[in-house]
Amino acid sequence: MRIPISEIREKIKEAFIRRNFPEDAAQILVEEFLEGELQGRQSHGLMALPSFLENVGSFDKTKYKILTKKHALIVVDAGEISGSYVGRVVADDLIKIAADEGVAVGLIKNMKTWLRPGAIAQYVADHDMVAFVINNGGKAMVAPAGGYDPVVGTNPIGIGVPTDEQPIIIDMATSKHAWGEVRKAKKNNTELPKDSYYTNKGEFAVRPDDAYSALPAGDYKGFSLALFIEIMTGSFLGRDMGKNLGNNLKTIENSDAQSVTRGAMILVMNPAITTNVDQFKKSNSELIREIKKGNKLPGVEEIYIPGERAAQERKENMQNGYLEVDEELWRKITE
Repeated sequence: MRIPISEIREKIKEAFIRRNFPEDAAQILVEEFLEGELQGRQSHGLMALPSFLENVGSFDKTKYKILTKKHALIVVDAGEISGSYVGRVVADDLIKIAADEGVAVGLIKNMKTWLRPGAIAQYVADHDMVAFVINNGGKAMVAPAGGYDPVVGTNPIGIGVPTDEQPIIIDMATSKHAWGEVRKAKKNNTELPKDSYYTNKGEFAVRPDDAYSALPAGDYKGFSLALFIEIMTGSFLGRDMGKNLGNNLKTIENSDAQSVTRGAMILVMNPAITTNVDQFKKSNSELIREIKKGNKLPGVEEIYIPGERAAQERKENMQNGYLEVDEELWRKITE
């Protein structure tokens, strides 16, 4: 069904307000879920909202505590409130610190999930700074190179780099595909992306119900990144890792939703510490133009920069003024 974007924004906000979210937190969450949908990331857009609303629990700002704040470091205990809200609060502090110190690092314990680290990265890049954002992806879902048992989370990475135009936004799981693709295939009654998930017998899963683990992106290289993030958002923060994280969950399907608290890290770097910011942005734009003018392989119409397609889809949707939303999904959101 076709629904105006303005109505979607209003109804999502109402859903959060009904659950006693404060106005500022509700607004941040509305934009994060809506942005995922506008950018064509269905598994990280409205499709993820009913599960979030079901599992989010109470929202109590008083549970958010700053454990350490000195020089260029902030360590916080999120108190099991939404990572989307906590991430924005921490990012605001880091941007201010990096304006003076040149660099700032935020470590977050015990947050409920944010949808995409790329959302935080873009927020930082929109403030003319570079961001590197990681978080634990939930219960063990990704198999190591050479094995098929799930041992670490999907452990996504968000990177934001400002340019003269649209920032470069890298927003990716360290698995070949995020676990949201399993939920998406199940909902749409479609097959899984080819050669992306294993069954519990080590064969490639075709049906979403058979998905037991996810393949790492880029074989052992991707698994190396996933392992590093597991450690930096796990033992580095004094938290469980691997199969010990969220081991009370009965199914992997819910383990990448809101039931498991996460660890996260946000690194903000101010290009002004080494160069002129305007020149930095200009140079990045020139590099992008050079890349896009390069020779294309047969069948390729355009070379895309990370985040470019999502930005194009967002622009088209905003121009249309509406989104196509599944009727049953809309009912769950608005009930």
